Amino acid sequence: MKQVGVFTATKWELNAVRRALLVEAERRIAGSRCILARSGDCRLWLFQMGMGVENSSAVCRAAFASQEFDLAVSSGFACALTPSQIGDLLIGTRVVSHDRRVRPPDAGGSVTCTTSVMQAACEAAARAEVPARLGLFVTVPHVVWRAQEKHEIQAACGAVGLDMESFQVGKAAQERHVPFVVVRAVSDLLEEDLPMDFNQFLTPAGWLPGAAACLRHPSSLVGALERKADINGTLRKSPLIAISGHRRLAGNRSNERSYLANYSSGKPALDRGEKRLSSQRCWPTRQVPPLKE
Repeated sequence: MKQVGVFTATKWELNAVRRALLVEAERRIAGSRCILARSGDCRLWLFQMGMGVENSSAVCRAAFASQEFDLAVSSGFACALTPSQIGDLLIGTRVVSHDRRVRPPDAGGSVTCTTSVMQAACEAAARAEVPARLGLFVTVPHVVWRAQEKHEIQAACGAVGLDMESFQVGKAAQERHVPFVVVRAVSDLLEEDLPMDFNQFLTPAGWLPGAAACLRHPSSLVGALERKADINGTLRKSPLIAISGHRRLAGNRSNERSYLANYSSGKPALDRGEKRLSSQRCWPTRQVPPLKE
């Protein structure tokens, strides 16, 4: 059975992914939550790393030390740095670690995604009618919540997506010669500010003022809640699209066809072996752009 590591940052991302899978067990690795699930001939190890460089680095080190993987997938939310819609899929060709205080933009390092898996995932997304964008990803050490800074990063790097963890996942996979791919759902757009500065939630001292800000301005989070269905729908599919591409390369076409047929037709998937998902929304097919960075 193929072993696939799926690395997410938060419990919301992890829970969205797990609802599309048959869950077998739950454990703790490096103090972080890890869910073992199954999809066809693949066992998935779903990790909740926590946000940011330090958390993701620590969990990745422990995860790769405790288990050998056939594929590593960076999944979860991403900021779109290219024209997109909420819930679209972003697939990485390469990931750079970017700090605005350092030049050149990729001075922090670069990890290349496994080309064959990435391209197969793009084809699987098209067959599943999930809109996808392909290109460079940027990992940053903080939450980018102002549209102005998003534009600055896009201009410096020419990336399609931005997150805070993919570089750490890719670096750990690269060190162990494990195939790696980034498949993430768009949670916020290039032209918009986030409703508040979420950086204050990255430290224990910031939680209290952050919560107070939410209480003072609860309407600021309404938009995020309204987007939840679109984002979660794509998150459920994202690691399975990566697996679908991996299966196709391995020659397991029957499993791939079964998975894509279920998701394209809106059939429910098993959840914890008993519950079933509500109807799956699929977006209109869009042409996947050619591979270039």
